[in-house]
Amino acid sequence: MSERYTMTLLTRTDLSFAYLQLTGSAWQEPVRYTLEERLAALAENNCVSMGMSVEELEAFLADHSADKLRGLLAEYGVRLHELEVLFGWNAGPEESGPALESESRLFELAVLAGIPTVKSCAVYPTGVEMPPTEVLAERFGAMCDRAAARGLSISLEAMAVMPGFTYQVASDIIVAADRPNAGLLIDMWHLFRDPTGVGSVDQLTAAQIAAVEFADAPRTPSPDVMNEVLSGRLLPGDGECDVTGLLRTLDAKGVDVTPCAEVLSADLRALPLSENIARTAAAVRASLEKARG
Repeated sequence: MSERYTMTLLTRTDLSFAYLQLTGSAWQEPVRYTLEERLAALAENNCVSMGMSVEELEAFLADHSADKLRGLLAEYGVRLHELEVLFGWNAGPEESGPALESESRLFELAVLAGIPTVKSCAVYPTGVEMPPTEVLAERFGAMCDRAAARGLSISLEAMAVMPGFTYQVASDIIVAADRPNAGLLIDMWHLFRDPTGVGSVDQLTAAQIAAVEFADAPRTPSPDVMNEVLSGRLLPGDGECDVTGLLRTLDAKGVDVTPCAEVLSADLRALPLSENIARTAAAVRASLEKARG
């Protein structure tokens, strides 16, 4: 293997899973699998980490100690790599009080559970005016500083189903805020469904890319885009997005993060959890191999 491929995303053999793919349920439905069942299935398939929602973590710690959580993670050799999702950092002064309280609690839980990164986003539905990028960058930077004081990193994601806060906006915020503990989270489904998505990565350095979540999609979006994002994503390689091109772009930048899967699919959800993980892991690793070739 050439030295060019040393220590980049393309040469990683470890694999993580985002929170929602492992719950066995669609978003906002009750979680079907216990935490221990998820950890066991990940360990069985040689995966290193998973995400956690703040709601589930808070509920777990209401009934169990942090030592119990650490013991389970140690038993299965799986870590929690991110806590999701932090909203509200973009609020104006008139709304900042409740947002700061929620943020402080989320940061507290992340520290208690030993989770290093908090996933964040901002939502501006159609008709809701978004502040200028420089204002958002100032608010985001202030939040990142509060996270850094707790030893936490921040990943920033855009959602194509909420088109106001695009990947270009998120990328511009990362550049303008210029915080060492912050980077863009590349969710392939959202990136490829966002007209600004792929181009928004060009201005970023490797250090400004916090995570890469794998998925694929048909070339033409479904008429029911919400169903597609929550239950109709495809395994990488099963769709028509340029996953290979994106991976080669990230490799050329020197991006070195653990590949992470977030393939939200009703078909995968119907499988036993271990098979869901195994099929996804095989597809992610095949897409990495193809990009290396």
